[in-house]
Amino acid sequence: MMTLGGCSHNNGDIGYWFGLWHLDSIEIDGTPVADYDSNTYFMFQGKVFCIRCVNEADHGSVESYAQWQESDDHQTMTLTFADDRFPPTVTPFIPLETVTTFTVITLNDKEMVLEQIHSGTGAAYTYHFTRWE
Repeated sequence: MMTLGGCSHNNGDIGYWFGLWHLDSIEIDGTPVADYDSNTYFMFQGKVFCIRCVNEADHGSVESYAQWQESDDHQTMTLTFADDRFPPTVTPFIPLETVTTFTVITLNDKEMVLEQIHSGTGAAYTYHFTRWE
């Protein structure tokens, strides 16, 4: 069970972002990542973001928290992690940086697709999510 507690903004309503999203698949430069275990979740509540990677063998998890912000034109979403000394490594398939910006490809009540261009390599990462219910 995964939860994110406390409502602090419009009774917790932040539109389509709100809640728990399961990362179904990842593509790098258009090629599907075959080794991805489908074990990562993005969670949004107010302006708090959590990424969680679950180890299915022992049900343990690794997670990291950030503040998130959507652009005024709703075309991008940016994560800012509190510890700016290094980016968090939750899973090698999501190369988060201290400040990570995603282009919003799709966002509705059931589906979210985000794209990240890694600043160091220039590789395009595309993430396909479904709302976890």
